[in-house]
Amino acid sequence: MRSLVKGGFESIIVTTGYLSDKLIRRVSDGRHVGASVVYSFEPEPAGTAGAVKAVSSFLDSPVVIMSGDTLMDVDIAAIYRDHIRSGAAVTMAVTAVQDPSEFGVVEPDSDGFVRRFQEKPRREEAFSNLVNAGVYVINREVIDIIPSQTQYDFAKQLFPLLLQKGMKIKTHRIEGIWLDIGRPQDLHLANLAIVDAEGKVQELPGCTVSGKMIMLQRPVYGNDVEFRGRCYIGRDVKLEDRNTIINSCLYDGVHIGSETRIAESMLLEDSRVGKNCDIVETILSPNCRVGDNVRLEKSVIGEGVFIKANSSLIGANISPQPRAHRSEH
Repeated sequence: MRSLVKGGFESIIVTTGYLSDKLIRRVSDGRHVGASVVYSFEPEPAGTAGAVKAVSSFLDSPVVIMSGDTLMDVDIAAIYRDHIRSGAAVTMAVTAVQDPSEFGVVEPDSDGFVRRFQEKPRREEAFSNLVNAGVYVINREVIDIIPSQTQYDFAKQLFPLLLQKGMKIKTHRIEGIWLDIGRPQDLHLANLAIVDAEGKVQELPGCTVSGKMIMLQRPVYGNDVEFRGRCYIGRDVKLEDRNTIINSCLYDGVHIGSETRIAESMLLEDSRVGKNCDIVETILSPNCRVGDNVRLEKSVIGEGVFIKANSSLIGANISPQPRAHRSEH
């Protein structure tokens, strides 16, 4: 939203469906970023293009469309200017990635216009390392092509159709950070990127701090606590003696027992970790409970899950159970 306002776009429509109430509470009316925000609710998923079609009566031409599940360095005004100059029907932001197999791959010609698409190819079969970055500028005639009241997708359906019709799609390459935060580990990397951009070195008496931090409230902490690298600290965080926190994010209400190391991890709201634990490259969802002497590595633990004492889990992905049956592992 800040990038849109910076680019000169202050009227924003947010399309919502799943967890819309939480999203609306967090984003509010947009005044905190200088924008005016209204919401469109989808009782059933409409797809990326179908969601735009549903609000088409409110849209001018051209319109900027951004995915809400990416963090990126992007100059919206530059993409818009490029779109106007090119005369294309659509301008698409693209970015280079090491492994394109999880994304929509784009092959531009020598003038930067899209020649063809490839949806989530095998790594060795990808014809390009440029992928769709989820930012578009599109003309009104493109919106008119989208069918009404049906689930419809930009990348999988609309853009290939435009190429068949001979309509031009221009690419605009962006550099710097681009993260799909719908994936747990990239969500963590996105948090660290924000700390890197907006954090500062903090002073915590009695603690060793080496690296930038964003700290909403000073935590309650014991003796010999160390923070290394980029860290985020929310409100009401409690750390006991001899904790080490490395490149990690501790959200509101997190409590960590003594002699525990948290490295390259995210502990979401009200998670509790016992004594003498080692939590590495792991996401703890809200209200998790981890017993004493536990090792978790490269794992994602669902909301409300309880990990028993003396457990060791590597590469685990544990989904939450129904509320009436608390999960224990």
